[in-house]
Amino acid sequence: MFDASFAFPRALLEPVAGPGGRVVVIGAGLAGLVCAYELQRRGFDVVVYERGSRPGGRIRTHRFWDGTHADFGAMRIPANHHCVLHYVDRFRLATRPFVNANPQAYYHLRGNRVRVREVSALFPAFALRPDECHPPSALLDRILAPVWQALTVEQQRRALDGRWDDPALERAASVSLWQFVHEHLSQDAWDLFGHASGLAHYEQSSLLEVLVDYFGLFHRGQVELADGMDALVHAFVRALRPGTLRLSTRIDELAVGSDGVRVAGRRIGARLDDTADFVVCCIPAPALDQITVTPGLPHAQRHAVRGISYASSAKTVLHVTHRRWESEDGIFGGGSFTDLPIQQCWYPSDNAVRTDGGVNGSGTPRWEARDPLRSAEPAALLGAYLWGANARRFAALDQADREALVLECLERLHPGITGDVDDIVHCNWDVQTGMGGGAFAHLTPGEHTRYLSVLGAPHPVQRPRVFFAGEHLSGAHAWCQGAAQSALRVVGDLLDLAREARPAAPVSAP
Repeated sequence: MFDASFAFPRALLEPVAGPGGRVVVIGAGLAGLVCAYELQRRGFDVVVYERGSRPGGRIRTHRFWDGTHADFGAMRIPANHHCVLHYVDRFRLATRPFVNANPQAYYHLRGNRVRVREVSALFPAFALRPDECHPPSALLDRILAPVWQALTVEQQRRALDGRWDDPALERAASVSLWQFVHEHLSQDAWDLFGHASGLAHYEQSSLLEVLVDYFGLFHRGQVELADGMDALVHAFVRALRPGTLRLSTRIDELAVGSDGVRVAGRRIGARLDDTADFVVCCIPAPALDQITVTPGLPHAQRHAVRGISYASSAKTVLHVTHRRWESEDGIFGGGSFTDLPIQQCWYPSDNAVRTDGGVNGSGTPRWEARDPLRSAEPAALLGAYLWGANARRFAALDQADREALVLECLERLHPGITGDVDDIVHCNWDVQTGMGGGAFAHLTPGEHTRYLSVLGAPHPVQRPRVFFAGEHLSGAHAWCQGAAQSALRVVGDLLDLAREARPAAPVSAP
């Protein structure tokens, strides 16, 4: 199901000539880069305007002086995210397994630290009913799977494709995760399993949002890019024609006329004026809201742009002189889940090799050192991964307090680790994206049916000149797959317009 819905569009596997028109792409995140790359391959004249000083958007890799690195943004690619993997293969980027679950890692809940494989040792600290005394994945499967399986194959496909107008999806789209869980689990059970799975911080999200993410992520193997996720960004930039990407450019106005679009803004302090046959806005909704569009977007669409919910997220990465969690705890990749302020701690997967059966991210995989000597080497540790209100509260602290809080929490997981740390860096995506953009779209009850049917509608309706792409317009919110898939849909729409103008002809790929 997920394989089919997340497949790379067959119609776009070979380049086909477009009308040779000019396209302005706003935003150099993954959606913008995919758009620009595919349109250039088909003969369009493309320019990409990016407000920031770097391409990549919410793909951002931090590198320390010794080459160790960690991803502040997207950090993993599920094996069924075929649109992203298409480009990983095309650009011949090196990958390795991303350890999404490790029984050697820890839960730290209600003051108790236990191995993930020993979760039952936590049960006495919680007032659980007999039918709630199960591993987190088994219990969550038990309550979530019937809802997903009650949908027909076509209804599941519509949910994955971002077509939420089916009445059968309304129930899941109109209740929050917490409202649903409250009907099935005791408060203590949710306190345990919500934190142990990381879902506790999505309590206010719609159940439909969680279902798509849960069954698309937690039951699939994953990979990471060996050189950091921004290797994909750099590959796209290298593949674009020189001069395509224009950084430090703010677009303020789009004026749509009968024969094109006038684009106005500022670039490195100077006035910018440009024209295009088409514009593709590949930016988060809060950033789009800062652009004046004439004639204006329909009221319902503008309301959706202003109303769609984004999740806050923050990460803290620490450079350590050696890998204490490997040498002392036998943890090679994966994450520890807590009810501490840091929420989650993720270990690098670069020294992990699976030693027994099971599927990466599900079942009971076990991981050992690829090279035991590497455990004595430096590493980048994702010491805090926070979501929601917790991320916003964390970001409000001054830097010294943030660092002290992270180190205090990590000491509870790995005593003595403070002495191994020689650098700490933070990333708060509410600030990084600007204008309250947050880390990714994560919808609350009612937003699927209220907003998403109009949010990405091309403008104007009769003769579209302005198109929209981004993870918020896909069925895979928060994922690179969603950004790429939405961009490919826009490319298909523009090619449809080209075919209306004249027959398509093959072109040679660059």
